[in-house]
Amino acid sequence: MQNWKVYENNIKTLLLWRQINSMIKGRANAVIPLRNYLKMSIKVPPILILLFLFTTISGVGQMDTSRPVKVFILGGQSNMDGTGKSEELPEEYTVHPENSMTWDNKKKIWVPLGTDSFAERRKFKFGPEIAFTHLLAKKYPKHTIAVVKTSGGGTKLWKHWLPGQPMYVRFLQNMENALENLKGKGTPYEICGMLWMQGESDAEFLEWANAYEENLKTLYTDVRLQTGKKDLPIVMGRISIGLLRKTPWNFDFTEVVQAAQDRVAAADKNVLIINTDKLETLKDNTHFNSESNIWLGKKMGKSMLKLIR
Repeated sequence: MQNWKVYENNIKTLLLWRQINSMIKGRANAVIPLRNYLKMSIKVPPILILLFLFTTISGVGQMDTSRPVKVFILGGQSNMDGTGKSEELPEEYTVHPENSMTWDNKKKIWVPLGTDSFAERRKFKFGPEIAFTHLLAKKYPKHTIAVVKTSGGGTKLWKHWLPGQPMYVRFLQNMENALENLKGKGTPYEICGMLWMQGESDAEFLEWANAYEENLKTLYTDVRLQTGKKDLPIVMGRISIGLLRKTPWNFDFTEVVQAAQDRVAAADKNVLIINTDKLETLKDNTHFNSESNIWLGKKMGKSMLKLIR
């Protein structure tokens, strides 16, 4: 057992060194926060910790903003927040593409994917943005893929996300701040699409669920107006039928919201919907686990590519 512990420590130290080495060579952004290594209960050499901190901090300033930027705006509630655990990321997602970045809504700067203040506050949990951005960055190596995410657990479309309401106002402000930053740097950019994962909270009461279709149309229409893209591609995840299982909350009208989402997608050639019924969740039967967040992000990426082509 003692020999295995030695091997385990060596492996984990090598993983940290590999990440630092990639960052030093400018090939990638950091994804696994230092605190995750410290949780491993291993003796990480102090020099590696210093190198990690140095490359993480300096990497932000060295991000290439001269490439054209494809901006994607993300909105929703807790399943857009994401409940995937960074330590459970598959190996191919442990180092992010160097042609990717995310907007830090609090600090108002571009930072490496998965390292923004919102992610840090949530112990670096992730949502569909990770796999989505990896896929798009690979597809467009001559562009920087930039995501601006605004989400809030438990928020309702009818109460928080319609024009003039708090989450939507914040959503637009975060987008404007990110775009102003790019303009200030003289970086060419294009708003290429929107991701939407929301609706669970609107399934609590029939009145809210019945209003979901028209409310969603209103949201999408105004987003397109505000972005100046009348045909802005939108990919949304349909809320899961698993919400009708035992949960800490009441989602009795899940099927009403699902049907509303289906009708909106069917009536709009620039909207694609993703069925999430088979995705695995945490024990609460509500929030997607790490594997499901990866699957959803990849599926959203593939759907977005279909629309923007």
